[in-house]
Amino acid sequence: MMDLDELKEKWTELDRKLDVNIRLNRQLLSATKLNQTRSSLKRLAVYMGLEAAAWFAIIVVLGNFIYEHISMAQFAVAGVALDVYSIVMLNFLIRQIALALRIDYGKPIATIQKQIEALRVLRIRTIQWGVLAGLVAWVPFMIVLFKVAFGVDIYEAAWVWSNVAFGLALIPVAIWVSKKFGDRMDRSPIIQGLMKSLSGHNLNAAADFLMTLSKFEEEKRVN
Repeated sequence: MMDLDELKEKWTELDRKLDVNIRLNRQLLSATKLNQTRSSLKRLAVYMGLEAAAWFAIIVVLGNFIYEHISMAQFAVAGVALDVYSIVMLNFLIRQIALALRIDYGKPIATIQKQIEALRVLRIRTIQWGVLAGLVAWVPFMIVLFKVAFGVDIYEAAWVWSNVAFGLALIPVAIWVSKKFGDRMDRSPIIQGLMKSLSGHNLNAAADFLMTLSKFEEEKRVN
């Protein structure tokens, strides 16, 4: 039968082994979550790369359209307007890809979270800008589309400028509504879900993995 000292020694040994196992499990979980985060952001970078390639192709096609119709002001101006829109969207995408690829997974979790949040904000702002500018850009888009697809000139000055003016008028209204009701909408599960969708599935997955890891790190510090 073991005496008290032997029992204490056995208990200490078991406690040491348990601590070792806990540390190994924590290291494994941390590595797993970081790998999941890295994989999600790599997928996001690939998708954004494909999206950027599509915008680049659109820019090239529009450049060719402008060249072919340079002597016809209504088509040249519409093509230039769409080309500028496409170049800005491509620039935003390149910035997002650069942010995604610059994330240093050797940094503290809080630092990585800040980098991912910066990427999320830029992605949402890109979509917001695209939608607001799209309130006006759809007019030259229709002009170019009908000319390319059907060979039809739908340009009519009154129609064009009235729709451009209407689109421009909607922009400050949309911004005002966003600022006026933004806080209330942020508390809505539907709006929160929409914001998550806008920021991208893989970006949300990466943020969720890091949130789990962050909570785990906090529990570790408490213990």
